[in-house]
Amino acid sequence: MLKGKVAVITGGSRGIGFTVAQKMAENHADIALIDVGNIENTQASCDMLKVFGVNARPYKCDVSDFAAVKATVAQIVKDFGTIDILVNNAGITRDSLIFSMSEENWDAVININLKSVFNMTKHCSPIFLKKHYGKIINVSS
Repeated sequence: MLKGKVAVITGGSRGIGFTVAQKMAENHADIALIDVGNIENTQASCDMLKVFGVNARPYKCDVSDFAAVKATVAQIVKDFGTIDILVNNAGITRDSLIFSMSEENWDAVININLKSVFNMTKHCSPIFLKKHYGKIINVSS
């Protein structure tokens, strides 16, 4: 049971992230969904989670942006009081053969798939350390 726990899920409005959010909501965790896309879509995903009787809120954030992540994590703590679980799930692909991939596409993949993990973990870790509790789940595919 996750009752009383707050889970933050990046890339959480659809796909693997939303499935993780559903399972956590089924187990009574409150959910903060972070996505860079349309906030209305993320809100719709949150609305689907509320059927489990949990608090679910959407946040629009480019998780590759250090300052934006810092502000978003602060807002989540303000809204929920804490963070207990971080699920680093955001990811993109720019399928291409290495010799035809542009540096710009490579940088985009690295920034979302790798730098975002650093950014989120960096800003959530002090919360976890302060209360001597926190779980970090990193998803890759």
